[in-house]
Amino acid sequence: MMDGAKPLAGLTVLDMSQGIAGPSCASHFAAYGARVIKLEPPEGDWIRKLGTRIAGASSATIAYNRGKESIGVDLKTEEGREIALEIGEKAQVVLESARPGVMERLGLGFAAFRERNPGIVYVSISGYGQRGPKREAAMVDTVGQAFSGLMSVIRSREGAPVKIDVPLIDAITGLYAFQAASMELWGRKPEQSGRHIDISLMQSAAHIQALNIVEHAYVGKPPALINPPAGNYPTADGWIAITLVTEAQYQSICRALERPDLGSDPKFATFAARSANLAELRREMDSVLKTRPTQHWATAFAREGALGAPIYNYGDWLDDAHVKAVDAAPQYELATGETVALPHLPGGIMDDAAVPIIGEHSRAVLAELGYTRDEVDALVGRGVVVDLGGE
Repeated sequence: MMDGAKPLAGLTVLDMSQGIAGPSCASHFAAYGARVIKLEPPEGDWIRKLGTRIAGASSATIAYNRGKESIGVDLKTEEGREIALEIGEKAQVVLESARPGVMERLGLGFAAFRERNPGIVYVSISGYGQRGPKREAAMVDTVGQAFSGLMSVIRSREGAPVKIDVPLIDAITGLYAFQAASMELWGRKPEQSGRHIDISLMQSAAHIQALNIVEHAYVGKPPALINPPAGNYPTADGWIAITLVTEAQYQSICRALERPDLGSDPKFATFAARSANLAELRREMDSVLKTRPTQHWATAFAREGALGAPIYNYGDWLDDAHVKAVDAAPQYELATGETVALPHLPGGIMDDAAVPIIGEHSRAVLAELGYTRDEVDALVGRGVVVDLGGE
């Protein structure tokens, strides 16, 4: 960790979640110094199979599970459930991401943990939340983008709804869960009763779109384009993103394109006029932008004070001089000694802790709970506990 400060040192989190939203929340706790015990099924969190294999781990596991201790436990067994509750007795936060009702049926819901640990902060992360007619329906990131209306405002030139190919809703949900749990813990008194925090992908997706939803609720239709002709435009060798927030910036765009006539044409004189005649304006801009490479236009836009940026891929971003100058993606050392670029948390936090294998810390965690070597051996032998990490 950069700067050495670990404000959550001394805090213990039991992470029973799988996927991205819950594990990413737990990863933030780990990055800030909390001890995170990841309790996963014998076959491991399903995210371990998601993404490219890198040094024996999936890229998704590297992104969302660094710095945790892994204990493999079969929660379908009574003994496995007892282990979870015993860890929960020593934790301040419990995270789970099962569909609503599943943990209660297993005897691992909020009430069960609160009985053992009255002050526990129990965070449930689910698709639609703990109540309502869709509470048990499945939701993943793509469904969240569709259900929330996000895809309705991200469209191709042809008008087709577009899916964002990063787990945006999952990641945002993890941040909201971390925020809610952290604020619940902040300033707590020892005698304070526990709390069940309900975090959903649905609500998280809505909150980041509050501006659009407020406008739609008021006018009864999708928000109008606020800054036409903002958008993505093809160049001779790639794409450039163009935007504006003032009329003066539109004039800067026209100068950069060497098309002053577009700036003086009454059809394009105001935001409202450009919105009404957007298809025609885009055709004119397309015809100009396709004549020269992206970097030419980026330089011209910068010279004229217009807002235009090349559309990078991830390699472009990693190679950018500014990204390198501020060390935005330091090299993370893998178990094999190989390294891979890994963006650090905003605020200067770089969690360079190791990624655990399934059950790597099973024996150590159980020993802390008072289990003897023979008892652990028996649990491993019956398949209740996974011990892939050795002693």
